[in-house]
Amino acid sequence: MARRILIGGMNPFDSGKTELAIRLINTLLEVGFRVEYFKPVSGHNYWLHHAHTQSCLEDGLLVSKDAARARKQFEPKSEILLSNPVHALYAPVNLEKPLRNLTNTLALAGWSSVLVLERFSMPDNGGIETTMLMASRLLENEEVVITQEDAGRLSQGAGLVDVNSLEDVQEFEHSHFEEHVTASFKHLERNTEVIIIEGFNDAAWPFDGLKSVDSLLIVGPGHVYTYDPEKFRKGAYLMNRGNLPIREVTYNRVVDLLKPQDLHRIRPSEKLSTGDLEKLGIFGRTGKND
Repeated sequence: MARRILIGGMNPFDSGKTELAIRLINTLLEVGFRVEYFKPVSGHNYWLHHAHTQSCLEDGLLVSKDAARARKQFEPKSEILLSNPVHALYAPVNLEKPLRNLTNTLALAGWSSVLVLERFSMPDNGGIETTMLMASRLLENEEVVITQEDAGRLSQGAGLVDVNSLEDVQEFEHSHFEEHVTASFKHLERNTEVIIIEGFNDAAWPFDGLKSVDSLLIVGPGHVYTYDPEKFRKGAYLMNRGNLPIREVTYNRVVDLLKPQDLHRIRPSEKLSTGDLEKLGIFGRTGKND
């Protein structure tokens, strides 16, 4: 089994998870390890990240900007759809009146961020099976700024599931999220020595199928805290409530339960040395030859 490194965020946004993942990838490659990167779930805004949206349209693939950046650091053996099995696209409303939001739960995050597409991918008999949730009614009625044509380009080759509400999305996620993410993770892990798992926002633990990790790093601007992985996992599940997915438990809810093992201070654009890997508890002094 590959060595698993989980990176979580202190903040809901802009913690620096991807930057740390890229630094880890580059240092591990220099040491001589085969590396894979896994981003189980993600999303981006059609308008606010339009340069990335254009890249997705050109490739005909709805994927994470972070996953695309991280994978450029090495020559991945896996397809990006399995490296990033679940990804959502949000788009602003075509307003009729200022700030007048849709009366639809797909617009729960506000008028500028309506869920219009969500891709689910998993390995299937040597290929990839992809399902796309699509807010077809909103697209047909031109209630959002993304066009039907662009939505079609991002959904090519996928099985389509029409969704009209957030409840429809949650029902599909409840039945299929873990299956897609866990199968994709196992597929990647089989062909590498180290797998870096980048969590979603400030989620304490990314998915149920991840039963253990070897190293757990929680990052914020300028800081990386290390934790005992098993104690941290148990803390996350202790704070889970009802039938909510484990990824709904945030770092803020577990931080007072657990004491970090260590604090490592980092600076912008500073490379990680092999000594830093040791300090972060990723490998011992002799690295790959241990």
